[in-house]
Amino acid sequence: MTQTNATRPGALSSVQMTQQLASFPTYQSPSEAPASRFEVEASALWGGRLTPMMCAAGAKGRFSKAALSCPATACTGAIELAGGAKSKAWRNRDAIENLVCVEGSVEVAFGPELADSITLDLWDLVSIPSGVRHEIRNLSASAARLVAVLSIPPFGSYDAIFDESAGANLSDEARAELGIHFDSSKGETVDPAVVAGRTTRFATLVPYKKDLNRTSGLPPEATERLSAGSVYPLIVPEGHVGRSRTAPMYGNQGLYISIAECTAGDDGPPPHAHSDTQESFYVLDGSFDICTGFDNESMVPARPNDLFAVPNKVMRTFRNTSGKPGRLLVIIQGPDRMQDTVSFSRSIGEEFKTRFGEDIISKYADIRMTFDAEERLGA
Repeated sequence: MTQTNATRPGALSSVQMTQQLASFPTYQSPSEAPASRFEVEASALWGGRLTPMMCAAGAKGRFSKAALSCPATACTGAIELAGGAKSKAWRNRDAIENLVCVEGSVEVAFGPELADSITLDLWDLVSIPSGVRHEIRNLSASAARLVAVLSIPPFGSYDAIFDESAGANLSDEARAELGIHFDSSKGETVDPAVVAGRTTRFATLVPYKKDLNRTSGLPPEATERLSAGSVYPLIVPEGHVGRSRTAPMYGNQGLYISIAECTAGDDGPPPHAHSDTQESFYVLDGSFDICTGFDNESMVPARPNDLFAVPNKVMRTFRNTSGKPGRLLVIIQGPDRMQDTVSFSRSIGEEFKTRFGEDIISKYADIRMTFDAEERLGA
């Protein structure tokens, strides 16, 4: 990591950069985290080890007390399944559970009798609605791993509810700390077509630059200049009007998820800041330098499965250093009604006026992308 003590607005210091990185495989998960204290009990329920990665301070549940903090609208953790392992069936009281397969393949059975299922291959995502009973299964002999992003409505909880028979030997303390309950309900009935519609396949995703060209008249080469080579939206909040508004599905307020794909070299976006959201980068494959500051004053390397969280009002970018295409899972979180205005430096705006005409600035403003980062950050 670079050793600058960055003090200019929009940059993190070297110490702050270290604090915002959670490295695979432990993610610096503290020993007092419920998933660590009750590892045996959690593994028996979820079919494998749970690792908290990112959660709001004071939040409760299985991914609480993670090393990285984030807004209270969502939390993130990992689920590791050995070959042949499977979970008990559970449903979430309030949370939408977004499961991304990051290693191997996983079958997700769902419904009152678990009669329907979908299979997630590498980088596929399924978004399970709250109240829907489901079970995860690794049908192969090799290990599998999921990143789980739980999204809640205002005043919602991350509590999970398992079948009554699964809790016979669980202490009251473990139940309370992990946020788990037990009952005899089979959960909500769900049409398999609904779950299929809440599943994204990486192989068939469409980058948003194509949709922005179609819906806003923005040239793809302009949007590509402002983003990674290809950004594939996965899920956005209901009513979202920003750059990812044509995502395949909608979820709760305060969260959207995408995949950024970069060719080798300098294929990341220019430095930019988010107005009211935290942007977190989980490395799916390849290796990246994560940079902050108007001039990339601070940098930290990130390797496969590492997670780096960038606070709002910080200039950030990333570079693919692997020598081949690389991908990031991008998790953006904010308040319940987040604006998520993305601001670039004024020099980018001047370049765009010259290349694409004066009206390009107002077209980007319509999707909450501006060229006034210096003013917004007081730099």
